Amino acid sequence: MNDIGEVFISYSHDNVEHIQRVLELSNKLRSEGIDCVLDQYEVSPSEGWPRWMDKKIRDARFVLMICTESYYKRVMGEEEPGKGHGVRWEGNLIYQHIYNAGTENTKFIPVIFDTQHRAYIPTPLQGASNYCVNTQEGYDDLYYRLLNKPKAEKPELGKLRPLPEKPVKTNPIMYLTGPIDVDLWNKAKWRATFFMGHPERPPILGLAFENEEAAREIFETWHERYGETDEYEELRISIIEGEIQDEEPGYSVHVGSDPDAAIKRFKDAGYEFDVDDDLMMMVSRINRMNPPEGSKNLEMFKESYKTFKTYFLAPGVISEDRRQLKPIIELGIYKGKIHFRNVDDIGRNDIDSVVLGTGRIER
Repeated sequence: MNDIGEVFISYSHDNVEHIQRVLELSNKLRSEGIDCVLDQYEVSPSEGWPRWMDKKIRDARFVLMICTESYYKRVMGEEEPGKGHGVRWEGNLIYQHIYNAGTENTKFIPVIFDTQHRAYIPTPLQGASNYCVNTQEGYDDLYYRLLNKPKAEKPELGKLRPLPEKPVKTNPIMYLTGPIDVDLWNKAKWRATFFMGHPERPPILGLAFENEEAAREIFETWHERYGETDEYEELRISIIEGEIQDEEPGYSVHVGSDPDAAIKRFKDAGYEFDVDDDLMMMVSRINRMNPPEGSKNLEMFKESYKTFKTYFLAPGVISEDRRQLKPIIELGIYKGKIHFRNVDDIGRNDIDSVVLGTGRIER
């Protein structure tokens, strides 16, 4: 015999066929070196069956629980009175052993003869590995478990392979370059601004372009630079309402970079920036919207933003006739800051003064 110890088989005497299957399983395991203990090998233990079962369960290295409907009912205490005293007794012992082990189980193994019988695995063992032995593969899995031997040998741990050195981004230009690639935006053709809302989610502020390929490239580049969340709020978005000379009634959407946020990110990366001597030049883009009288889209967006304090900035594709719009939600960037303004509050050196056509900003 090998040194794994005894393996006790707990089962219910459902019928003659079932009793025979349990015996055949035990005989097969014994023929392959597993020291199975089965009541069918005994005549009448001198200490009596209850004490015999108690000792065998206590001394066994493993206990195989052959799960059937009758076994389940008797272990779980759901059998009719007067039936299955042996399994009831074993069930109480098994429960007590699991309880004494602090709910940890290294001893009791559920075994079934039919995959449908998994429903009859007693509750305390439903989280344990179980084995269906009606196939050679299932029997082999159980056999390996009893030998405490994995089916696949774990290879020796090798040495870590050398990794190529990751290039360090030392070029500060990437931190001071604005979010607007002029050539790409000219190709994308920003033509409209749209809003989308949901009662349970932050709203969406969308930039609608004619060229989908270029639009995607703009936002994919932003994702590489800012991530899915614009942590530093470098993308500065403002919506300016009020009358502007030579413009039709409506509002303007201004997209650019927040200089203070860009400088903070620059400094956090380990670079120095002198606000008195260093020059920063930023490019921005403006879209003028002329909604029909009575439109509530902007107001609904503002109300939703007031509720969630956040929003998603996402691209979209608009047809040349402005009749069809396809949002590209998956490229949205999560943001917290947006500037709602009125033209009357914008001075000459204000960052949003470009919307009014009042010249460059000095900084």
